[in-house]
Amino acid sequence: MSCSIAAPKNRRLKIAAVCGAALFVLGSGSYAEEIRVTRGACGESVGLVTQDAPLSSVLKRLGQSLGFELVYQSQRDPLITRDERSSPVALILDLAQGMNFSVEQVMDRRCTNRNRVARVSVLPDQGDKAPMPLAKHDLRIPELERIARQGLSDYLRSHGMEDQTIESLAVK
Repeated sequence: MSCSIAAPKNRRLKIAAVCGAALFVLGSGSYAEEIRVTRGACGESVGLVTQDAPLSSVLKRLGQSLGFELVYQSQRDPLITRDERSSPVALILDLAQGMNFSVEQVMDRRCTNRNRVARVSVLPDQGDKAPMPLAKHDLRIPELERIARQGLSDYLRSHGMEDQTIESLAVK
């Protein structure tokens, strides 16, 4: 936005005021998404201060600070406002509450008996869709029966026993 000040003095002040207000309004959006992360050593508490920042941005900033990979696939990206200090896992659980997500941890060799967050995945939402039912397979097909009988026969012979049918071994 450019403002030209080639008008009389009174008008120039009004234009300057309007330009200043416009710059303030346009620039204030960057403050709304401020994200600050302070962390302790070896998985200790993490401090998070954020104001109206999208969850994806907050998790990305946490990932940069804590060294974990973020995979964000959700269509939803709620705005987060927080000022808290908590363990990394508890903080992520609180932030992603209501989302479909997973947190993967690994043992951190640098810190005795401590895990660190390795990856956070925010998965696509299912919405109102019911999960797709898995196709049911008839496990009594001849090929599976033949494989099961062969496996039983091999097991029995390897243990020095005679071949028997599955039905004869059933507990009665």
